[in-house]
Amino acid sequence: MSESIPSSKFDGPGKYAPVASSATHALREVLNSFNDLQRHIAHQLDLGLNDVAALEHLIRNPELGPASIASLLGITTASATVLVDRLENAGHVERHGHPQDRRRKQLVVTDHAQEEVFRALQPLFEMHRSIDKEYSEAEQAVIESYLQRVSQNYRRHVQADSGEVFQAPTATH
Repeated sequence: MSESIPSSKFDGPGKYAPVASSATHALREVLNSFNDLQRHIAHQLDLGLNDVAALEHLIRNPELGPASIASLLGITTASATVLVDRLENAGHVERHGHPQDRRRKQLVVTDHAQEEVFRALQPLFEMHRSIDKEYSEAEQAVIESYLQRVSQNYRRHVQADSGEVFQAPTATH
């Protein structure tokens, strides 16, 4: 099962060496499935992928403005402005004056948009709860530790290559 991870030595296009564990292979499958899921959710909500990603960021962090969204999505501020205009015109966000800085705008996700996103994700939340019940607390701790370490290493890799600094999302259990 571990044939899907390239070895540290380049053996040519399509040449993979069995250097990864079955857990790493399973993680790769999760990431691929998650990409498919993001496209499905975007289609379900009749939004683009960046629109959904922006809404997710705004729901998790209501302090964000257009410039922060641009940075998080890796798009220009001009593109972020177009994205926010699109979300605002669709009734998903509202622009409010920033409470501490009159020059800035704060983006607020509407109740309707939050309900739509929650409704689309609710079956997944239920599925996760169901799967969680299949594992003991000790097993869940091992899984959590593995996933946190992978996430930290992904962030370190990106930071080393690009200089970007990422904040780890706050755990919500």
